[in-house]
Amino acid sequence: MRIVIIYNLVTPFQKNSYKTMQKTLLATLIAATTLVSSQNILADGHDEKISISGVAEVLATYNDEDDKSNTDLEVDTVELTVDAQVNELISASITMAYEDDPEGEGDFYVDEAIIVIGEEDGDISLTLGKTGIPFGVINGSTWTDPLTDDFSDNTNDDLAMVAFGTDSLSAEVYVFKGDQENDNNVDNFGASISFELEDSLSLGAGFLSNIGSIEAFGQDEDASAFRLNAAYAMGNLELSAEFIQAEEFKSLNKAKPSAMHIAADFGTEIIGAPGMVAVGYSSTDDAEDLDLAESMLVVSVSRELGENAETILEYVNEEPYGNGDSVNTVNAVLSVSF
Repeated sequence: MRIVIIYNLVTPFQKNSYKTMQKTLLATLIAATTLVSSQNILADGHDEKISISGVAEVLATYNDEDDKSNTDLEVDTVELTVDAQVNELISASITMAYEDDPEGEGDFYVDEAIIVIGEEDGDISLTLGKTGIPFGVINGSTWTDPLTDDFSDNTNDDLAMVAFGTDSLSAEVYVFKGDQENDNNVDNFGASISFELEDSLSLGAGFLSNIGSIEAFGQDEDASAFRLNAAYAMGNLELSAEFIQAEEFKSLNKAKPSAMHIAADFGTEIIGAPGMVAVGYSSTDDAEDLDLAESMLVVSVSRELGENAETILEYVNEEPYGNGDSVNTVNAVLSVSF
């Protein structure tokens, strides 16, 4: 099996035909993957070497921003992932995602494409390809991501990462190019480490040489950052916390932006089915120029709708910097996976 990814430059005159080609390519990818997977099972008599998984979410929302009430209904998330076990040492994964276009035309794109070298149950592996920089840690079960995610999230980048893991210790070291105008070399790097203690407590830390390349910052200036995080589980209750601190940005009036998040998740039965009550509070400091809220409170209740499906009801309160009015949002989500 060979996986080939081709990047094309498309002129405006080719736009419509290109979108048609993308839809055809996606359908062909699904059909071909299913066929190859079936042939592997029949020919070898072994477990599947190729698997397909996906996520689809429909969102209904209400908010009262700027003294005006707004409602919306949209397909918020569509992801299709193809995982392939190429041989005993190499695996590959490609994720296609759907993004809604404000002009009314949606589009599929390659969200992640990675090759992993290493035994499935081994202690060390090498990951190469396009994926998110593994700096921030998202703990908590609210549907809306915390401000620490906005603070550290990046458009997926090409990177090389070495990972090491045992039952109680894991570590990652990675290099990436970034997408700043002054990034002409692969000279950005990061590292993470985490410890599992007594099956209930975990501690972690991370370092990033250049958080200026992260999407929220959008700076040509380089500045490092560090992360501390912890999580504790006690029965059905899980508690977690994360703190991220960036060094000084001269281009942001010498600001030293930071973000923190604390979360509590409680698994319980809701109307006769397994569910989750989750609360998350996150805040930023010295980050007014990053177009992020100063604080955000999220309260959500989720309930399973049979296997691989759930419904989520959520309340979000965002407080901006300065004297701006808070934004209150109610989300209702139907999520399915396969």
